[in-house]
Amino acid sequence: MRSPVIMQFYSRLATTGVADYLAPVISEAAKRTDVPVCMHQDHGQSPAVCQGAIRLGFTSVMMDGSLMSDGKTISTYEYN
Repeated sequence: MRSPVIMQFYSRLATTGVADYLAPVISEAAKRTDVPVCMHQDHGQSPAVCQGAIRLGFTSVMMDGSLMSDGKTISTYEYN
């Protein structure tokens, strides 16, 4: 259909190394087509996770500040 594509990754993939493998593969495939491809990292648990996604070439990153970077402790209003 030649429609744009959004590949969404949950942030947990960043901590297991899956994104380290898949992001370069998807980026390379996106270069070989004229269909727009967006790689989105969803609900990053910390600034470090989000920065890692940006370094991997993600074109969209969403930070979820509802929990602290440990992913367990409810965050403060200021952190969020």
